[in-house]
Amino acid sequence: LIPEDFVQFVDTYIHLRGNPDILHPAPLMLCFQKFDLGNDTEMCPPERNALKEFYESAKGQDWTNSTMWMDPYESFCKWHGVTCSKTNHTVEVNLTNNALSGTLSEHIADLTHLMILDLADNDLMGSIPKEIGRLSKLVRLRLPYNRFGGEMPSELKNLSELELAQFHANRISGTMPLLDWNNQEQSSYITDCGNPSDFETSLICTECTMCCNSQGDCYPQEKTMVEEAGLKNYVFFSLAFLAILIGVSGVLALAVFAYDKHQNRHVPRETIRSPELISGDEKYALSAIGEDSAYKFFQGKSWFGWMIYLATVGVQIWLLFIFVTAADIDLADETSALVYTWKCPRDRVECEFKGDLTLQGWVLFFILMVAYLMKDFVNGSKLVVLSAKERHVRDARVRYFVGGTVLTAVTLFTLGVSVIYNYATATSNPELVANSVIILFIADIDEKLYGILMAINPGWVKEISCEVGGSDEEDSQTIRDLRREMKDFRESLRLLEQQVRGGNATQPQAIGSSSRHSNVSSRSSSSSGGGSDWSGSPPRFRNTRRQRGRSSTMAEF
Repeated sequence: LIPEDFVQFVDTYIHLRGNPDILHPAPLMLCFQKFDLGNDTEMCPPERNALKEFYESAKGQDWTNSTMWMDPYESFCKWHGVTCSKTNHTVEVNLTNNALSGTLSEHIADLTHLMILDLADNDLMGSIPKEIGRLSKLVRLRLPYNRFGGEMPSELKNLSELELAQFHANRISGTMPLLDWNNQEQSSYITDCGNPSDFETSLICTECTMCCNSQGDCYPQEKTMVEEAGLKNYVFFSLAFLAILIGVSGVLALAVFAYDKHQNRHVPRETIRSPELISGDEKYALSAIGEDSAYKFFQGKSWFGWMIYLATVGVQIWLLFIFVTAADIDLADETSALVYTWKCPRDRVECEFKGDLTLQGWVLFFILMVAYLMKDFVNGSKLVVLSAKERHVRDARVRYFVGGTVLTAVTLFTLGVSVIYNYATATSNPELVANSVIILFIADIDEKLYGILMAINPGWVKEISCEVGGSDEEDSQTIRDLRREMKDFRESLRLLEQQVRGGNATQPQAIGSSSRHSNVSSRSSSSSGGGSDWSGSPPRFRNTRRQRGRSSTMAEF
């Protein structure tokens, strides 16, 4: 062995070449002095030299465990945390939680066979050296829970064999270089690309599979179901969802209209448009909407009532969209209400889900939704079906279709928003139920608004509300009946006038008299030989007399 004392000759050139009996390796520190075998890979292995630089740069004298490090003769493959291949090349350096400090030496790149570098949970600072991009065989690179800062070197993209890269819990800023990352396991590529961030703008990493924030919480960065379907985010999904609902309502109405038309093809029109059926439909529509809801204004004829109805629907949709926007899973959006429910511990490679939300919570959620929303969904669907009935005029069909479609759409949209928002924010079963109750309150805004209007001016509300049984169709039928009766009454009067002019003076006294006077008049007419039989007065006239209770209505005509 070369004596270690040679190290003391700092300014002396040591020449040992040509001595075949010298054992290798030479003392570690001698390889850094004036030594003619300093370039001999057996006497002074380059990887041992690189590890020596790494040790000094990371303040190895303060490490928790530095067993065998810097031993002058012992192989570096036996140093703590170093693993070599069968050919004595360093393939792994694992010094997690070992009190490393200082900086990461650029000489780490001289470990050209290195496949695993794990320095997690230490106190290394400074920037990550760009030379790390020369570790072409590196498969796993873990540097989390340190104090690295600055921007990530672009040379990182040269690590084509990399399968695991973790850099979270540092102070790296800017934009992560594109690595052409293919490993989609949730813990495979982690950085501090979440919010809130220690910087004004969080780290940008489009390929990361997990993003952590400054509070140590993490969340997977993966495509949502709507993104997998080709939509940009939940807002676009919601718009598409509402459009589909309107389309389904239209198809349902057309199908029911065609069926109703076929069923009634042999039924007279007067029978189809029965006032009783129309009145019953009006009552059902009011019951389905709710007599204490601002939605009832859609049945009325007041344009101002329609404006209140549309404004109510608009406010409900707007409030629901606020929850949709807040729940959008955009890890770079500081305004997102997304709750980070994952943790990536210091002592583990794999991240873990920390939420307390269970299947039981979702079962309770859907029971609550069904109990609260099912009635509105059924009533809205029935109104759409009602709008396709042939017995209604066009205005009534429009009102039923719009009312039913809006009621169904708001109901199902409320359910969808509840699912989206709870999926993004709920971390426990009680929180899931609490969020649902808050969103369900939006569905009650129409009733709250109606109560406010009634408290301010109940008379005005009743004036613009629809009166049950007051449809245009029924009013028109009543007018036609009254006109027909009036025509019959006038015809009866005309016949009476003709008979009076015929010379019978006693007959007019019979008009409006009792049945006794009528019988006397009849006998008198018979004895006088008159041509007309007054006992047989026109039937329509007699019917009209029995309806004198309507005289005030007839007078209007």
